[in-house]
Amino acid sequence: MRRVVRRVGNFLAELRRRKVYQVAGVYLIVAIGALELADVLVPATTLPEWSEEFFVVLALVGFPIVVVLAWTFDLTPTGLRRESTAEVVPPGEPGRSPTGGSASAPTTRSASAPPDAIAVLPFANLSGTPEAEPLVAGLHDDLLTELSRASALTVISRTSVLRYRGTTKTIHEIGRELGAGAIVEGGVQKAGDRIRLNIQLIDARSDVHLWAERYDRELSAENIFELQSDLAARIRGALHAKLTGVEAAQPHVQPTVDLEAYRQYSIARALFVERSEEALLGAAEHFERATRRDSEYALAWTGLGQALVMLVEYQGYEAGEYLERAETAIRRALDLDPGLAEGRSALGNLHSARRRCREALEEHERALALRPGFAGAHQWRAWVSLLIGDPDTAVEAGERACRLDPLDPEARGNLAMAHLGRGDAERASRVAREALEHHPDFDWARWVLGLALDALGRHDEAAAALGDMTEAWTRAWPETVAGLERARAADVEGARASLGRQRRAGATFHAGILHAALGDTDDALATLGSALPLAWDELLYLRYHHGAPLEGLREDPRWPDLMRDVDRAWGV
Repeated sequence: MRRVVRRVGNFLAELRRRKVYQVAGVYLIVAIGALELADVLVPATTLPEWSEEFFVVLALVGFPIVVVLAWTFDLTPTGLRRESTAEVVPPGEPGRSPTGGSASAPTTRSASAPPDAIAVLPFANLSGTPEAEPLVAGLHDDLLTELSRASALTVISRTSVLRYRGTTKTIHEIGRELGAGAIVEGGVQKAGDRIRLNIQLIDARSDVHLWAERYDRELSAENIFELQSDLAARIRGALHAKLTGVEAAQPHVQPTVDLEAYRQYSIARALFVERSEEALLGAAEHFERATRRDSEYALAWTGLGQALVMLVEYQGYEAGEYLERAETAIRRALDLDPGLAEGRSALGNLHSARRRCREALEEHERALALRPGFAGAHQWRAWVSLLIGDPDTAVEAGERACRLDPLDPEARGNLAMAHLGRGDAERASRVAREALEHHPDFDWARWVLGLALDALGRHDEAAAALGDMTEAWTRAWPETVAGLERARAADVEGARASLGRQRRAGATFHAGILHAALGDTDDALATLGSALPLAWDELLYLRYHHGAPLEGLREDPRWPDLMRDVDRAWGV
């Protein structure tokens, strides 16, 4: 009997979710009004007397048709979708009602197990105003973060899902491209001092709607973060992806109580992912504004520190000044929240920028212990493993990063270099090309591709790839590539001219490489030794480049001493 009652209750709840009650009510009101109008008009016209009965029959016939259509189709943020008739069951985790009071949980269809991965598509800005965009982006980002707390779920990272903003691709196509078995999509509207969110969870393989809900709440920082926690719990419940005891025990801290600080942080985060000089400077400014609004906003302090580190690593800014400011910001974040995974990884990046790689690796591993689905921490763990000469760990971490963020070029660039470090140049070239498919101007992937092609003996293709780079860290490479090509072609005079230009430019490491290409082994080893501490690209070239001009140097008995000095300079 209890089972029957539950089934009836689920069925009635599904009628409510599919808006069958609303549609039926509207239809009856319109039909009654139309019949009353017909009762007045028919006697006053030349219509036959049976017309009134005809309209009554038409209204009665139309009613079940409208109800069936309401059951079958659902109006979603992305248009009209066909519903599934699968049985509904309550979600696995209870939550609060959309209005903030107690209510029954939204209906959902049962998934037998968590999908291979879940992707949360960028939320649609239904307000139609640019002012609402930071709020919409912030809700999306924070839901991703909250979902990634569960080790039972593989959550596709923001970098990859952003490519589907405004897409015309079907849910099935998106799921196939991202390797995701479930898709979340939604639309956000800011109306005065209220926020409205329509959201649904869809099985990407069958296009079955697993769960859907509509939220309407007063716009406040407290309500936004409560909403994100509620959404994550309900989605996990629908997918039967439970938090482990350790994950559930982690305290849930509200990041900020200031809505404007949250808006500034959301703007900064959107800029940060672009990585250009202008974007990083803008991100640092908006992160700083957020900390001025709320001095206890740990995530904003973390973001500020990360942006300053990236200005040094990506744009060549003065390390001393910027890394000191970065450390102040990151330490402040960790004082406020020692269990902040983003803060731990930011500290790891600061350590690697200061060439303290062992400490860097420890911090990224701490971040992953706090949040196993943190794509950035997996990516940076792969990066630091490359720096310390551990390509096997870099492959493992890189593959995990690519699984979580399949369209991120940095993750694929790291994985390509890891394969090169293991001696698999063919695979390295293939992974680097995959990164360039979506980001053709990404110099890190282009550089790895050039090294892989050179190792494969495809020197002309390698020179073309390496000679077409524009980012700040690549400035010395085109001249070195040209000099190597001249040495390979026995153009000694041309190669020595390149060597002279690199010496005059202060590119000591590159001069050492050209000495090696010209067969000047003593000068090469001495020059490379005087170039310490090396930049990260120089370090990786020494560790993982195969073939000329390094093959001769590696046979010299002084090579191990040079590499020991290199390791010490990088904290290995």
